Amino acid sequence: MAGDGTVILKGAGYLLRPLRHEDASSLSQFTNDENYWRYLSDGPRGPAQTKDFVAGLVAASRDLNSGEVWLAVVDPKSHYASLSLVGTANIKSIGNPEDRSGSVGCTLSPDAQGRGLGASLGWDLIGLAFKAFNLHRVECTCALDNEASVHIMRDKYGLTYEGIRRDHRLTPRGWWSSHVFSILEDEYGQRE
Repeated sequence: MAGDGTVILKGAGYLLRPLRHEDASSLSQFTNDENYWRYLSDGPRGPAQTKDFVAGLVAASRDLNSGEVWLAVVDPKSHYASLSLVGTANIKSIGNPEDRSGSVGCTLSPDAQGRGLGASLGWDLIGLAFKAFNLHRVECTCALDNEASVHIMRDKYGLTYEGIRRDHRLTPRGWWSSHVFSILEDEYGQRE
């Protein structure tokens, strides 16, 4: 993982950098907002829970065996200031490393939603997963009622719809189901 202040990726209206412990205070400003959680399986979280959550993500990102990388999505105008955090992004391996399969995901603050940032960020994350992590297959999921994400993944990205992963996670809100989409490295190459 790159150093703490390193910009991993510069996209349209955002920068990605490694998530760090100080991000917990900025993240807690919107993790208690129900609009932030409406399409996520867990939450809301208070400041103490967010601090513990971020500590776990930072530790996982630094552990080369975890198969997870968590990144801060920040405003490019002030990318080193902690208050510029507008969300988080991740790349995770799925299954055996030799399968070269993974997933990408992102969450954005309510203020950053609905402006096209997620669509740009999602495609860039898929590209990062293929190029920097040498994946063969990338999976994206979203909540069943998240019509905007379904539209982006199916219509904008051209991902293959694989179906619904039913009741795959027990959450404080009950059993959680998700739409599952995927793209293979050769398909990405053709679209890029």
